[in-house]
Amino acid sequence: MRRFLPDTLAGRTIVVLLAGLIGFHVFSIWIYQIGAEALVGAARERNLAERLVSIKRTIAELPAAERDRAAHALSSASLDVHWTQVTTINPAAGESARIDEIRRRLLELVPELGGDQLRLGYADAGTGGASGAEADRHTLMGALQLADQSWVSFSAALFRPIEHPDLTILVSTTAMALGIVLVSILIVRSINRPLRELANAADRIGRDPAPTPVGERGPREVRHAARAFNDMQARISRLIADRTQALAAVSHDLRTPITRLRLRAGLIDDPETQAKIDADLDEMEGMIESTLAYLRGETETEMPRPMDIVSTLTTLCNATADAGADVNYVGPAQLRLVARPLALKRALSNLIDNAVGYGGCARVALRADGDAVEITVDDDGPGIADAEQANVLEPFYRLEASRSRKTGGAGLGLTIAKQVLDAHGGMLALANRAEGGLRVTLRLPRALT
Repeated sequence: MRRFLPDTLAGRTIVVLLAGLIGFHVFSIWIYQIGAEALVGAARERNLAERLVSIKRTIAELPAAERDRAAHALSSASLDVHWTQVTTINPAAGESARIDEIRRRLLELVPELGGDQLRLGYADAGTGGASGAEADRHTLMGALQLADQSWVSFSAALFRPIEHPDLTILVSTTAMALGIVLVSILIVRSINRPLRELANAADRIGRDPAPTPVGERGPREVRHAARAFNDMQARISRLIADRTQALAAVSHDLRTPITRLRLRAGLIDDPETQAKIDADLDEMEGMIESTLAYLRGETETEMPRPMDIVSTLTTLCNATADAGADVNYVGPAQLRLVARPLALKRALSNLIDNAVGYGGCARVALRADGDAVEITVDDDGPGIADAEQANVLEPFYRLEASRSRKTGGAGLGLTIAKQVLDAHGGMLALANRAEGGLRVTLRLPRALT
């Protein structure tokens, strides 16, 4: 059953409300129908009993020659009356549980009918009527005995259920139910609106540089959740601000001794030693930059704007090729999207540098795929074992543990790239190529949401 339920709280509330209203509506119509049938049946019984008493009195006052003509005159579409000397009702053969119940109700309504003077049943076959099995079971046959032993015979329709319900009541109750459903939907949507705002605000955490407070309105539980969420946003904002300030201080403090070491290295007379010290300082500075960039979370502060991704890729490829690496680009001459240019440039630079550093080359390809952009970076290196592909995306994890200058780094290149792709609503995937080497695939939406 869960497969057929809506996925939203408002949808499920409306479904439960509709189910309850429909059940209540059907039950109400059923109860109304039963009550209407009972009321109509009781009214028809009382009307029949009173008419029979009136007819009996009228015919009894008339001479015998006029009684049958008066009986016909007193007949109607629902009650056929005759005057006869003998009755056609055979009580022994005609009585049934249904007839007994009708007889009891008629006598309760008008006792003047007289228990012994009222016979009910079906017409007797011996007097020209139908047999009990063939008689019209929807027609009540009866006879009232007069003082001179003659009979007033009558036939009337039995009290059957109403075949055609009152459509006015049905339409009225249906309109009322639809009105309740409409009002309920509006109320449920208004109650769930603060929850939707809360969900949207939670989704914006980590994307917007400044937190946006959620309106504290709605039911008490929703107001409490919104207030707790706003407090959490404020704490996170303070933590980020404190972390940024601390990182700025650390960055300044680390750059100062590195600069002093470079100056002192310039005073060394041994060129080989001087080159090694400079290389160590370059590696240290690069590791500090990568670590600070990761901890600073640059994707959180940069605002997205339109950019030409081809221009960024060709700039990076040309700069790496100018440094002597084997790098080439294949793709369109221009492709625009909405992104955070600096963060995306850092991510692509890390991937190209990794491909050159570990795979000896970088073949970059770009293509548009509907509302997304796909970028692949291939190399000819040893690849990454399937069991390690998830681990290399974790911060500070390196497959090469020596941290030599050739493959040096803090193990943050792929981590930063994945962080940037996640912030853009994209994805990063690693796969070993069949012909050897690693393929890194990036998918970016062309418009940030």
